[in-house]
Amino acid sequence: MLRGVLLLTFVFLLSLISLDQLVYAQLVSIDIGDAANNPGSTKFEKGTYTIIGSGSDIWDSADGFRFAYTKVSGNFEAVVRQVSIELNNEWAKGGIHARQDTDPGAPNAQVIVTGGGGGGCQITWRSTKDGKSEEFLNVAPGPWKDDKCWLKLTREGDEFHGYISLDARNWIDLKSTKVKMSDPILVGLAMCGMNQPGKGVYDNFTITQNGKTIFPLAIESLGKLPVTWGSIRQNTNP
Repeated sequence: MLRGVLLLTFVFLLSLISLDQLVYAQLVSIDIGDAANNPGSTKFEKGTYTIIGSGSDIWDSADGFRFAYTKVSGNFEAVVRQVSIELNNEWAKGGIHARQDTDPGAPNAQVIVTGGGGGGCQITWRSTKDGKSEEFLNVAPGPWKDDKCWLKLTREGDEFHGYISLDARNWIDLKSTKVKMSDPILVGLAMCGMNQPGKGVYDNFTITQNGKTIFPLAIESLGKLPVTWGSIRQNTNP
């Protein structure tokens, strides 16, 4: 009897929650480092993420940017389509970012589109906590910020590999680097406008492991109601 009441209550609560809200709830969205001085925002609607973020940079020994992430352990492949991006500084940037934790000096690796710096797209990284940041320059130069494109970041052990594509079929290799991070790490979407708002619109964001999608979490139907198997967390920073 009690189980039945609990199930009915759960179904009723789900009826008040949209599918978009369920998927969005799987990401935590925050301002890292000095980006908190000019708070950004993350919105998810009809399968599309709109991320606005400031911050000084994702570079040197400490980062400042907007980050929407989930926790991932082990090897993975993260893919996203850039629908549009607005970057008013040559070194403003947005894309797929992986880091040890939310500390501004945390080790990280990312594949990004820039406002033109570094050839317009690149993989950058910080190997040690509070250490220097490094990059590959002009690997695939082009006006990547001016059109739709796809980004991919993979992890195999300590190796992070970046790719970019116009069609998600023909990938350009942006090279790889090694960054040691202990599980779980944070994987998601980053936006840094370089002390002014930058804006990225993304869709088709997925994270897979061994061919299985781990983000978004599996969504099944209970009657006509969407059910997300897993925890639904409340973001305190929208």
